[in-house]
Amino acid sequence: MHTPLHDLHIHTNLSACSTDPMQTVESIVDYAAKHGIATVGITNHVWDREIPGASEWYAPQDFDHISRIREQIPRDCKGVRVRIGAETEFAGGVIALTRAHRDALDYVLVPHSHIHMVGLVLPRDRVTDAEVASYLVESFLALVQQDFATSIAHPFCPIGRTPENTKAILDCISDDEFARCFLAAREHGAAIEINGDCLHGEASLAAHERMFAIARDCGATFTLGSDAHALAELENIYLASELAQRLGLGEDRLLHI
Repeated sequence: MHTPLHDLHIHTNLSACSTDPMQTVESIVDYAAKHGIATVGITNHVWDREIPGASEWYAPQDFDHISRIREQIPRDCKGVRVRIGAETEFAGGVIALTRAHRDALDYVLVPHSHIHMVGLVLPRDRVTDAEVASYLVESFLALVQQDFATSIAHPFCPIGRTPENTKAILDCISDDEFARCFLAAREHGAAIEINGDCLHGEASLAAHERMFAIARDCGATFTLGSDAHALAELENIYLASELAQRLGLGEDRLLHI
């Protein structure tokens, strides 16, 4: 099994969506050390209190809340590099983190594809697969042009949809549209995340492999992430790493943080 160089998308139980009491920095470091993963990045969800529009779910997860993670870093990280980032939101054309707080972190992941948050992220009038696909293209371009994200989290992966529906939505996006998006990401310095949690199921994997091959050919830089919310989900990083290997992405194509 190919050893991942890093896992830069990991949630701990400071994120409201993680209910695993074992999902702590210490446990994550232990896993990485055991499996030879050199760098792990903690990316709990955040919505800055200075940015209006937070949902009831997001509001308690402000910058002070996620900053508590630094108290959990063990003294002995067993040779594993620990980076503290965050996953913020892009909703209604607004990024839910101030630039000052972004700069206080090692890096920031920003998604455009949390379409399960209907009304907050996905406009209510985007219903059909083609309409969702169109939204994903528009929102991706709008996001990268903000010159804010270190990496785009789970790009174009319609969160909350089945693998089959994921493929149906991505099939609505042409190669030229994908190329336009990934060239823009390269121009604006945003890396592209290969997210292992999005690669379950043959349909979704095939659709993502096509998309990431276009990103590769556009000269994109990549990050790998498990998007783990529980200790068992850290294994998702191998799906991301194996796809990167199949695409021929060497260490020179991965962002080093």
